[in-house]
Amino acid sequence: MSSSYDCFIAGDHEAAKHLIAGALNSQGFTVEVQPDNNWLAKRGNLTTTVFVGALAGDDFQVTFGVQFFVDDQGQLVARLDKNVAVGFFKGGVWGLSKIDRAFAETAGAVYAALTGAGVLTNTLEG
Repeated sequence: MSSSYDCFIAGDHEAAKHLIAGALNSQGFTVEVQPDNNWLAKRGNLTTTVFVGALAGDDFQVTFGVQFFVDDQGQLVARLDKNVAVGFFKGGVWGLSKIDRAFAETAGAVYAALTGAGVLTNTLEG
């Protein structure tokens, strides 16, 4: 499973960010804007995850980064990034599996939102 998913987006950058935030929210994530204007998307409960790991069910905490930059053609690139090492410490192999599934579902939601709006020009998995 990939550790990052890049979306190349045509059109207004702020409108695209709004679409991405909506897709993340639809998957249960809250978005925190970081000082560098990138995002931290979180869902679940850290305390529950620390105590019971992958058995936390819907409370299992999943955190993804969303980085934004502009490519050489002026398109916004949104990179959904997962941190595999953190997943292992949050629930071992089962935790990694939960994070992989959440990552695939979230990347799919972002893809659907951007495609539906007609602004997605390309994707790249890393």
